[in-house]
Amino acid sequence: MLDMRKIKIAVLAVAAAMSLWSCTKITDEKYSVIENRSLRAWMRNHHPELLENYQEEGAYYVEVLDEGDADSIGSPINSFIDASDKTSGSWIFYKATGRDLAGQVCISRDEQMARMQGTFTKFTHYVPFMRFMGASNTSITEGSYLAMKNELKIGEGTLLARHGTKLRLYMPSSVTGGSGLVGDGGYEGEYSLDGDRPVIMDVEIVGRINNPVSFEAAIVDGFGIVHGGLSPVREVSDDDDDSAGSGDDGDDEEEEDDGLYWRHACDTILGLIVTKNYLPGQMKFSYDFGYELDSDTDDDGNVLAGTGKRMNNAAYSDGGVYADMSSLEERVNEILVERFGEGSDEGEKVGTSGTAKVWYVTRFLDGFIIDSNIAEIRELVFGPDEASGSVVSYSPESDKDDWVTAWYYSIPGLRYGQWATIVATSTFAYGPSGRSGSTTTTSSGSSYYINPYYNMYNYYNGMYGSSYYDMYYYNMYNYYNNSYYTGTTTETTTISTEIQSYTPLIFQIYIEEK
Repeated sequence: MLDMRKIKIAVLAVAAAMSLWSCTKITDEKYSVIENRSLRAWMRNHHPELLENYQEEGAYYVEVLDEGDADSIGSPINSFIDASDKTSGSWIFYKATGRDLAGQVCISRDEQMARMQGTFTKFTHYVPFMRFMGASNTSITEGSYLAMKNELKIGEGTLLARHGTKLRLYMPSSVTGGSGLVGDGGYEGEYSLDGDRPVIMDVEIVGRINNPVSFEAAIVDGFGIVHGGLSPVREVSDDDDDSAGSGDDGDDEEEEDDGLYWRHACDTILGLIVTKNYLPGQMKFSYDFGYELDSDTDDDGNVLAGTGKRMNNAAYSDGGVYADMSSLEERVNEILVERFGEGSDEGEKVGTSGTAKVWYVTRFLDGFIIDSNIAEIRELVFGPDEASGSVVSYSPESDKDDWVTAWYYSIPGLRYGQWATIVATSTFAYGPSGRSGSTTTTSSGSSYYINPYYNMYNYYNGMYGSSYYDMYYYNMYNYYNNSYYTGTTTETTTISTEIQSYTPLIFQIYIEEK
């Protein structure tokens, strides 16, 4: 006779096995396929008009916010990339803001966006990305790279990205990096995006250059021209006197009036300008943060200069206190002169074997202050929590590798008690690759236990003997000791300013009297 109970159990077991096999089969499907299908469904619900702007390479969708200037120099971007030459390409400047599908910002290089989110910091230089746009992608988010490089399918037509093009890209994680999306160095959004999630990226192309070395040198030379015709001059050694100048005609006294000199193995070198006897206030900064490149080009078609279009109204202002950046600059100069005086050129020269005690302010050429070891400047620019600093003891012989090489080539020719400015290309600063920005948070504090029963053991031990002490210690004391806890914890966030590739810097320095 058949045991119906056993048959029923067997049938259920087979059904469960088939169900398990079915689920396994579904999850074996590639995640990218599932994500792409889900993204398409999301686009169908939220932006059905963009379904026709689907890009086969990258599986992303494009919304054109601005086609850009079709007549601009450097248009289109990819017309300067020879696909047969793997070494060719352009460096591009572009703004970018990334969000999740709910519109929550995860990364942005826009100051106003950062202010609206509450993520703005005074350590962050809110300027466009500068990235190499070669035949193969090296450092750009893949979807953004594809959108700026390829001919885009837009409805029944096509579009090539160019100067001024603004795009909104709806991208799967396969072309944004599977690890998620998060900013650093002050470019964080209010939220961070977990891995394997779609991304909405706004991209705007603001410039293109073929040769970043000549571009950077042109910026430094242009800055020198604006500030009194500064130019490279001859080498200065320990044995030279103050009359060493740039001319080869022996008219040293005339050159001395310029207050300029070089110290290098060669007679002249591009990319490093040193001004002696500089007094704070003589340099004028634009505070035009960011490059909006114009159509001035050299014979090879390289863009050489920027229009100086203002991107940041007042990077350092809180509530408009320093909305007029000239007011901030005036106060910076007042602080420097109040602290160190007007300087003198009568002191002993530092030389290569001497040791200089250096106070400095480091800036980008637009005036943005990156760092300073002067407490008053740090408090003014970064806030009262940053009001600290100590002098740098610098010896050209022993500290060459610890500081930027611009100091090594400049400080030996300076005198104790002297002001100077050093304008340097990246070669003499942080190198062509620059310095990555970073944000680190550390916790510190104190803690202690509150135990209202702690002193009871004295009473029990004194009055009743060790048995009561043991009972208290092993029971009540340990229990309440673990239960009553208090303490304070302080979190400190430190942001290191990003210095992008091929970015020149200015060092305003004062050397203490010997």
